[in-house]
Amino acid sequence: MKSYRIVEVAPETEAALAAALPRLSELPHPLRAQVVKAWGSALASSDFTRFEDMAFAPGTGYGLLRHTREVCETGLALRASAEALWLAQIDRDALIAALLLHDLDKALLYRPGPDGNVDATIVSQRLPHGVLASLMLAEIGLDEAIIAAVATHAVDAPFRGQGPLEHILHYADMFCADQALVLSGKMPFFTKRAPGDLPAGT
Repeated sequence: MKSYRIVEVAPETEAALAAALPRLSELPHPLRAQVVKAWGSALASSDFTRFEDMAFAPGTGYGLLRHTREVCETGLALRASAEALWLAQIDRDALIAALLLHDLDKALLYRPGPDGNVDATIVSQRLPHGVLASLMLAEIGLDEAIIAAVATHAVDAPFRGQGPLEHILHYADMFCADQALVLSGKMPFFTKRAPGDLPAGT
C-alpha cells in the first residue's frame, strides 16, 4: 500500500500554495501545475491540515515552506553567480521546480506532535528522505532531472547526482538548513565533523 495519493488540487489550496511560494508563479503552466499537484498531494496524504503547519525538522519550530522559500531564493542567486562567473547554462524553470520540491516528502515523514512540535512517522523508518518525494514526482510526470535532484539531495543519500541542479540544490539547501538550525538553537551542519554527527533526512 502506498504512503501517498495523487489528488486534483482545489483552487483554494492552489491559491494558498501560490501565496506561500511566490516563485511558483514564474513557472510555465504545465510545470507549475505539476508542482502544485505534488504539494497538494503531499498535504492531502499527510496528517497536516495546512501547509503552514509543516515543519522543516523536529524540534526546530521552523516552517517547511519558509525553508523552501529561502532555498529557492538562495538557489537562484547561486545560478546567477554560476552563469556570471563560469558561463554556466542552467535551466531556470527546472531549477525552480527542484528547489520548490526538494523537501516535499517531509510532509509525510513528519506528523503533528504535542506542543506544536512534529514527530517522525512510520514512513520515515522505511524510506529515506527524498525517495518518497521522487516516487510522487515520477507518478505526476515531472522531468527525470528534477526527480534525480530531489531524490539524491539529502545529506545521507547513498550517492549524489552530478548535474547542475544537484550542485546548486545541495549548497542552497545546506546554507539555508544551517541558518534554520542556528535560529533554532541547534548545531549547524558546517560545524559537524564525523558522518555520524549528521542527522538523517535533512
